Amino acid sequence: MWRWLAGLLPGRGSQEVAVEIPDDMWRSILRDQPECAGLDAHTADRLRTLAEGFLGGRPFYGGDGFLPDAAMQARIATLAALPVLELGIEWLDGIRSVVVYADAFHVDHEEVDEAGVVHEVRDLRAGEAWEHGTLVLSWADVAAGLDPELATSVVIHEVAHFLDGVNGPENGFPPLPSSCDRHGWTRDFQAAFDRINAWIDAGHEPAIDPYAATNPAEYFAVLSEYFFRLPDELQHVEPTLYGHLACFYRQDPLARMFPAEGGPRSDPAGKFTASV
Repeated sequence: MWRWLAGLLPGRGSQEVAVEIPDDMWRSILRDQPECAGLDAHTADRLRTLAEGFLGGRPFYGGDGFLPDAAMQARIATLAALPVLELGIEWLDGIRSVVVYADAFHVDHEEVDEAGVVHEVRDLRAGEAWEHGTLVLSWADVAAGLDPELATSVVIHEVAHFLDGVNGPENGFPPLPSSCDRHGWTRDFQAAFDRINAWIDAGHEPAIDPYAATNPAEYFAVLSEYFFRLPDELQHVEPTLYGHLACFYRQDPLARMFPAEGGPRSDPAGKFTASV
């Protein structure tokens, strides 16, 4: 157990501490985590530095008596850092603490039905991004992401929500750099969101997780999962959106994982350039 796991104890606050992920632990993450496939040595080193910065900048807590060990925390930090690899760790400043449960956890909230009646609802969740800055995760769902066939990456999904909300309420429109086509983003994401909802309303099974049809914020979060885990599937289903996401994240997982495929085959802004 590393010294920085003192963050699990009361009184640590948000004080930053120096953290180093051991070499054997880092090799295990790179080997086993599908999102890390194809990273070259230089890029992997930069990701490791970001992950260590994430670990040192916020406390981790266990939920319901669960104690996430050092390896678990390092894996979560790596997945949290991957989306901001080319954006910068400051994009994760909104995450002030991380709570990890052993398995899916219950969340109580209110829902308003079509008649305007408010109902108290208890849902089982794999992850949550709380407005006050807490990232809440189910370790069982994080570990399920070791299966390369699954699109699900609960850490990336919830981090996408934080990125979406950097400048205000989550709406599927994160702060885009001037190099990206903001008008095109709105047009193309709205059209794709309408398509998946129409497809579901017609009784068809969509090509991606139907949870994406919940609202624009969830659509962006689900597509971010596909972008980093199954970029070939996203490119096949929504090539234009793959290009928009490549411009925002400044990464090209398709080219990284499948070098023969080349860069993003659809780059709406025509300005995507991966940092090296």
